Amino acid sequence: MARPGRVHHPRRLWRLSSGLAGRGAGRRPRPLNLIGAEAQSIDRRDDGWRILTSDGEVAADQVVLALGNLEPASPPGVEDAVRASPAYVENPWRFDPQTARDARNVLLIGSGLTMVDAAITLRQPGRRLTALSRHGLLPRAHATVPPTPYAGAFSGSPAEILRQIRAATSEADWRAVFDRLRRSARDIWRGWSRAERSRFLRHLRPLWDVHRHRLSPGPARDIHSMLAGGELTILAGKLTDLKATDVIEVSWRPRGKKRAIKERFDLVVNCTGPLGVISKSTEPMIRDILDKGYGRPDPLGLGLQVDDEGGLLDGAGAPARGLHAIGPLTRGAFWEMTAVPDLRGQARDLAARILSDHP
Repeated sequence: MARPGRVHHPRRLWRLSSGLAGRGAGRRPRPLNLIGAEAQSIDRRDDGWRILTSDGEVAADQVVLALGNLEPASPPGVEDAVRASPAYVENPWRFDPQTARDARNVLLIGSGLTMVDAAITLRQPGRRLTALSRHGLLPRAHATVPPTPYAGAFSGSPAEILRQIRAATSEADWRAVFDRLRRSARDIWRGWSRAERSRFLRHLRPLWDVHRHRLSPGPARDIHSMLAGGELTILAGKLTDLKATDVIEVSWRPRGKKRAIKERFDLVVNCTGPLGVISKSTEPMIRDILDKGYGRPDPLGLGLQVDDEGGLLDGAGAPARGLHAIGPLTRGAFWEMTAVPDLRGQARDLAARILSDHP
């Protein structure tokens, strides 16, 4: 049995429950037609759009890019020869660990939630796991008992908010402080200049990520058990080179040091998480939108550039009428767009905008 409000459900269950909850909510829903095909390209047609798919075409007045997180891409320095090696895994979400059951020395690139998932999946007797990231920070854990809510407010520049967080955590549980901050994060982000956003990403984002995107108690126990037992080591440093032979030869430089270290790994798994720099995406629809100038990358590398309501800006910076995005693709404008409360609110606002244009 779990304490009410502290059960960590799979996201697929939330999708089901939210759909059931919406069935009786006011307006009669319009018919939903699910098409089992890949959207490959898009063209403007009259007052709407034509989407070419792997199985035909679809006409639409309004188009919403609801692609979720984009699949991972390799970090800089990983060349084609390494990517082609059976000892390298670019996308851990599509990896069968049974294909690497003989690997004894494994490198995980990254130390966030994706790394935790991979480490627990790859755990087996006699296997040594090493996680390498720039800062070597591990996601913090949720409390087993909900903390007392924090009622304070946050505002100002990144430096001012950091001072406010430090003051708040001196009198309240840090989890409650970050939960409160999350509810204000969108407004704070939108109030910052591009320079302030850039400073946050450069200096404070790693701290935000590990405190905001936390481990549920079970995985937290597993990963700390692995650390205590020597099954997993987390290092702070930068990859400098990878070479593919019968294994992967890795060169990396410890944080704060000038000299690189070389080591051989039977398996290297990219755990850097979802792709954020949209210009590197190989998603056909994304590539087509960028190539045709219907959209453009966010200047800070946080998805697509959108207006205040999620409408795409085209290559010239003008609104791409009838073309919208939702979710992580819009992080450049709204920052937190991965958690259920954020996505639910954004979906509601975007639906209202579209319905006002097409009642």
